Amino acid sequence: MDVAVITDEISQDLSEAIAVMRRCEVDQAEIRAVGGVNVTDMDDAGVEEVASLLRREKIQVCGLASPFYKCDLFEDQRAERGMTHQARERSLGEQMDFLMRCFDIAEKLGTNRIRVFSFWRKGDLTPEIEDRIVEMFAEPVQRATERGMELLLENEHACFLGTGEETARVLKRLDGAGIAAVWDPGNALCAGENPFPDGYMAIRPYIRHIHVKDGIRGADGKVTFCKVGEGQVGYQEHIRQLKRDGYDGLLSLETHYALEEGGKAAASEESLRALAAMVRGD
Repeated sequence: MDVAVITDEISQDLSEAIAVMRRCEVDQAEIRAVGGVNVTDMDDAGVEEVASLLRREKIQVCGLASPFYKCDLFEDQRAERGMTHQARERSLGEQMDFLMRCFDIAEKLGTNRIRVFSFWRKGDLTPEIEDRIVEMFAEPVQRATERGMELLLENEHACFLGTGEETARVLKRLDGAGIAAVWDPGNALCAGENPFPDGYMAIRPYIRHIHVKDGIRGADGKVTFCKVGEGQVGYQEHIRQLKRDGYDGLLSLETHYALEEGGKAAASEESLRALAAMVRGD
């Protein structure tokens, strides 16, 4: 088990992000946006510029944090939007071509892992909606398998599958190579789930990668993000259980807060150090 980070959570300046990573002895990066542009919207020259800098700095890319399926499940039913991190909006009909482009970008970055989602949430997750989500993943999973790629489905409170339990149900039905879970306990907290033990135990068989953000849920249900270890997610308990379960993947920081002095970079650095200490067992 090791620590990684989504670089734009530190800074949109990739060199600045790498400098913080170096100070924290982190050499695994998840790539989402650089220079104010989502990498999935870059042309080949832009992607190569990012890849070249990462190679020079000996930073390994552990995943492409794409916004695939952050779209409406039905073209004629527009849902409320969540965060897209500088990515342009794409319709449902554009998604398969977009996924093929994500595969190309991932290969240029040196990874075979693509983070994906489960459509903007509109109303309740009914059995009919769940059936539709399973159906909509059949072709992407097949295409991923053919390309030697792996889709990592993230639970996201702005999407239909917001909790560990919901995501696990769909992954159980997909039941095959080509897709696994990004477990995001911070998102589960936002969705109203108890991340540990409830969410973790539900999604445990499917976890391939983990996003780390911490927060405190107020009486109104809204979550304020904070330093890892100081919120309600329960990362100490998570990490102890992950060690017992033999998890050998990554804990990728997705900071989501800033400090008054030093902003996102300082917040990310303090949380990277706190996370690394938990992994070491300090």
